Amino acid sequence: MSSSSTSPEQNSTEMPKRPISDVLSETFPSFDHHAKIVSPFDEETKRDAEFVEKLNTMLLELIIEFHAWSAARPTFESERTADALEKEVKALVEAEKEQGRSSASLSTSTSSASQSLVEKTRQRLHDFITRIKLALVALTTLAP
Repeated sequence: MSSSSTSPEQNSTEMPKRPISDVLSETFPSFDHHAKIVSPFDEETKRDAEFVEKLNTMLLELIIEFHAWSAARPTFESERTADALEKEVKALVEAEKEQGRSSASLSTSTSSASQSLVEKTRQRLHDFITRIKLALVALTTLAP
């Protein structure tokens, strides 16, 4: 056997042996359960409660912001759509004015004005159809 490989029995012989009576008479420090278990548990519980409270506050703020956004969104979109439609109507009125087909004004459009506009449109359509019919008759009589 080599000296480098020592058995556990040899290692235990190297440690000084104390008499059992000394070991038994020795007073051990009392286990402080409050400092080792209760206090860390209480601190962890407090941290958890603070986290839950902070999380609830953040969730409430998010819900309020989302509600405000969702309530304001239709109003904003309605206003934006109304503005776009007004621009389109103005563009159409301008185009009608350029073509000479606009009614007198938008503010004076009453039922009689709209009836006269309808009558004028009806008359123009009738005249157009009459011209088409005359053109067709002329084309058919020219055919060999």
